[in-house]
Amino acid sequence: MRTMTRNRKPFYYATLTGVSMSTDKDGNYVEETNTYSDPVKAYGVFTPADGTARSQLFGMDEIYDKVITLNSNDDYLAVGSVLWVDVEPEIDTKGSTDTPFDYIVTRVAPSLNFISVAIRKVNVS
Repeated sequence: MRTMTRNRKPFYYATLTGVSMSTDKDGNYVEETNTYSDPVKAYGVFTPADGTARSQLFGMDEIYDKVITLNSNDDYLAVGSVLWVDVEPEIDTKGSTDTPFDYIVTRVAPSLNFISVAIRKVNVS
C-alpha cells in the first residue's frame, strides 16, 4: 500500500562509482571529484516538501527535504547517490548527461516491506 503504482513518480538516479583526485602542475593533490554512473530511470513515492512525521523517521539532526518510499526489492539507492527529481536529464546517445542533478541521498532506512530514502536539495552548476 505504501508504494501503490498510481502514487509513484518517475525520477532519475546515478550511483557513486568512484572518487578521483586532480593534481596541479607540481603533482600536489588539489581537488577531489566524484564520478557517477549514467542516469537510470526509476519510480518512487515522494513525501511533500515539509511535514512533521518525517522529522522523526531519520532523527532530528539529519538534514533532508523529502523522503522517497521504494519497494523493499528496490535497493539501488545508497548514501551519496544523486537524483534528478524536479528536472529531467537530457541523456545523450552514450547514456550520460550534462544536466545537473538537483537532489542527493543523505540517508537510507530499509524496513521489512519498504525502503525510506531521505534526500536533500542541492544547487549544482
